[in-house]
Amino acid sequence: MIKNYLKTAWRSLWANKFYSLLNVTGLAVGLAAGILLLIWVQDERSYDKFHRNAKNIFLINSELPSEDKPLFWSGAPGPLAIIAKKIPEIKAVVRVSGFGEQLSDASGNKVLRENQLYCVDSSFLSLFDFPLVKGSRQAFLPGLHSVALTRATAEKLFGTADAIGKIVRHNKVNFTVSAILENVPENSTIRFDAIFPMALYAQNFTRNGGNGEWKTIDEDMGNYNFNTYVLLNPGADPVKVGNAFSDLYRAARNGDSKTSFHLQNLEELHLVANDGNRSGQQTVKVILAVAILLLVIASINYVNLSTARAMARVKEVSIRKIVGAERSQLFFQFVTETLLLFCLALLLAFGCVLLLLPLYNSISGKELQLGLQEGAIWKAIGMAALITLLLSGIYPALLLSSFNPARSLKGQLAPGVGIAVLRKGLVVFQFFISIVLLVGTMVMGRQMKYIRNKDLGFDKSYVFATAFPDSAWNHLDAIKTELRKSPSVISVGIAAESDIMNVTSGSGDIEWQGKMPGKQMMISEVAAGKDFLTTLKLTFLEGQDFAGTPADSNKYIVNETAVKQMGLKPPYLNQPITSHSRKGYIAGVVKDFNFQPLTKAIGPILFHTFWKGNVFYIRTTGSGAQAAIRATEKEYKKYADNQPFTYEFLDKKFDAHYRAAQRTGTLFNVFAGIAIFISCLGLFGLATYTAQRKVKEIGIRKVLGASVPGIVGLLSAGFLKLILVAVVLAVPISHIWMQRWLQNFAYVTPLSWTVFAVAAAFVLLIAFATICIQAVRAAVANPAHSLRSE
Repeated sequence: MIKNYLKTAWRSLWANKFYSLLNVTGLAVGLAAGILLLIWVQDERSYDKFHRNAKNIFLINSELPSEDKPLFWSGAPGPLAIIAKKIPEIKAVVRVSGFGEQLSDASGNKVLRENQLYCVDSSFLSLFDFPLVKGSRQAFLPGLHSVALTRATAEKLFGTADAIGKIVRHNKVNFTVSAILENVPENSTIRFDAIFPMALYAQNFTRNGGNGEWKTIDEDMGNYNFNTYVLLNPGADPVKVGNAFSDLYRAARNGDSKTSFHLQNLEELHLVANDGNRSGQQTVKVILAVAILLLVIASINYVNLSTARAMARVKEVSIRKIVGAERSQLFFQFVTETLLLFCLALLLAFGCVLLLLPLYNSISGKELQLGLQEGAIWKAIGMAALITLLLSGIYPALLLSSFNPARSLKGQLAPGVGIAVLRKGLVVFQFFISIVLLVGTMVMGRQMKYIRNKDLGFDKSYVFATAFPDSAWNHLDAIKTELRKSPSVISVGIAAESDIMNVTSGSGDIEWQGKMPGKQMMISEVAAGKDFLTTLKLTFLEGQDFAGTPADSNKYIVNETAVKQMGLKPPYLNQPITSHSRKGYIAGVVKDFNFQPLTKAIGPILFHTFWKGNVFYIRTTGSGAQAAIRATEKEYKKYADNQPFTYEFLDKKFDAHYRAAQRTGTLFNVFAGIAIFISCLGLFGLATYTAQRKVKEIGIRKVLGASVPGIVGLLSAGFLKLILVAVVLAVPISHIWMQRWLQNFAYVTPLSWTVFAVAAAFVLLIAFATICIQAVRAAVANPAHSLRSE
């Protein structure tokens, strides 16, 4: 019986090649697009879930009250690890802190730069499940001068992953490799190339004098430098634990703090910001919705063509009934046709996915694979199959199998009103979704363009940055002098910050005259020397740049927001200020500029000369850029040994910060186009069917003198009315959606009505062109052929 169903289904599909091809193509494209998007969604949602205790691991975020709005910080003071011992819900705690970027082998012949180096507490591998290739989890970093490398780092330095016992140099100090870790998974928010013991960090902190009266990291209440993770007992309330941290911390500071702490689950870190901003999570939900809608749109095509062609198969069904076919047999026959067509589309979709995956990875910036073991993909396929069967298989099957054969063979059966309404509603829905997606892509593109062209408050054009080797530390001023001799170099500044557009260093350890008791302010800080601020062309409202003399050690330069949040009154110059227990005064106030991503409003920032930096910021010109780079490389090689020279222009680095958002916008562009294509594919099939059904009417009209444009208008008017309905419904919905999306940015482009007008006009034009292809063909046909007797 099943074999007969399959044979009959195949013959029916083969006999109607045109409609079968439209259905298979629409379903295959929709399935392929949906699968690709679901792979992306699955990857985004998989971050950090490879840790067994991920649901019970939390990061401590700090909230500092402010006059405007609270400031959230992903770091926390070091003593919270000690305070954690007093909270019974906590099983373990680990602190993680940055420890530079440069590593080399013992000889210094192989040097790796731009690494992510961390110091961690000894319980790091007890809390997290990063795979250990060689070494011991129990004695992970047995001594102060131990280091753990990832497999990739070990191979880069020594040519082999078996590097246990070998020597690594960092900051002119030797370390023995005691463990090799597997490369950090791509879906991990904690990323590192090498790990050092926190005890070493603590020793260096104390040796350098600590922070004022606080001499150890376990006492230093003022620096929020540690990413602190805690493992809670199952069922423990993270809100209650956060409140406990807040109370104990304030008590330790004798009430001289209003800082509060909040726990954020490890699985949320990738998609949810520390201030609760869920824009990343919302983006994933939107992409998931797009995937589902693409599958629905593809299924709608089948529904429309099946219901449209149902009337064409009335006589076929009637004859089958007359010769003895039961209704159940007819029903299963049509369902079998749907299943066969769906299987063909699914095979084609998998082929498209495998073929397009490399291109898709280059667009998304990921290394995705088609994992057929992933439940999400099979859920999507199952959902698509269910939608297709329920709507396009079962409904037409029930409809056709219920016809009265006597009336059908006499031609007395007309299409039902319900079928026509359903078909029109589905067309409206298809184009409604297409318009919403198109508006989304246009607004995202305008926002990215707005961000790229926004005035940041400093001039990033023709400025490149490069970090000099450690061996150049004692010669930075001499290097600067040599570089300024080059006619292609306009100015040179030195700082400790490698990316002035994403400053991450900050502190709450700041005092000023007139500070209210208990008031706290988190302020970003950058160590910078003479000419750094002028190289960036920051505008001074008061005072001037550092002078490059020993007197700079007690000078501070701050921005407008800093003096406003401090509540200082102008003139600001020479007003006393203390940072990290170092007393000084305000020597300059610069106009506000964006030193963090544009998703954040401008905060307070402070420049000082407490320590040296080795990052050179060099301003050149468009024509002199290559000469300036060569001059810098020449100086670099004097101290570099075999270290490669690298540099990056600030405008390129700026674009890199928004690459993820740009890639998301590109994905929307691609899949909005796919949605429009699938919708137009179905529209083309419906227009073809309509033209075939009205072939005699068209012939009579032509004989009576109707023009080609008139006939085209007759065939296209009904469809264009449906698309206009879709436009009317889509505009307000897309407006609300885009308004909510733009709230994720501190600076946004105006949401102009022209975006909606252009999107609507574009979809109408594409739809009209699609209909016209078949309408013109029908209108120019010879009426003699269409009016011939059958």
